[in-house]
Amino acid sequence: MIKLHTMNKLIIHFSIFTLILGLVAFAHPIHLSVCEMNFNKESKSLEIAQKVFFDDLEDGVELIGGPKLNLFTEKEHPDSDLWLNRYFNQHLKVQINGKPKELIWVGRETDAKQDIQALWVYMEIPGIKKVKELTIENTILYDVHHDQRNMLHLTCNDTKKSWLFDFEKNTETIQW
Repeated sequence: MIKLHTMNKLIIHFSIFTLILGLVAFAHPIHLSVCEMNFNKESKSLEIAQKVFFDDLEDGVELIGGPKLNLFTEKEHPDSDLWLNRYFNQHLKVQINGKPKELIWVGRETDAKQDIQALWVYMEIPGIKKVKELTIENTILYDVHHDQRNMLHLTCNDTKKSWLFDFEKNTETIQW
């Protein structure tokens, strides 16, 4: 009988622990973005695709002095793309062969059927003949969430490399 009583206590404690853990996880969501960078030898450009939650991105734009964007709504700000490009150029810095490069806006999209909370932003850096050294500083959404993490997948010069950037480690350099 003592064993049954002890087992019931364990089940109750485990259930309470699971409930508390679930509530904590719900109250503190994971903040993660994903970036893919590919050096295209034919077009001589670094192609960049960044997936990010757009409510966080809207908050980030407001923190740099931008307007409320209301992305993908009837109230969307007419200069949304301009503000998004400005935000990414401030928070995703790329140096190629020791020279800082500006990100050129290509576009953005979301898939309302698959993921209505995130968007893909597309940018590029044209006019690159050869990449000998690449430095990436990724501080996207660090101004919004201190626990933000940014995953980056790079394909360049027949090399595939991935990094996970966080608040303390936000810069990586690779040389060929």
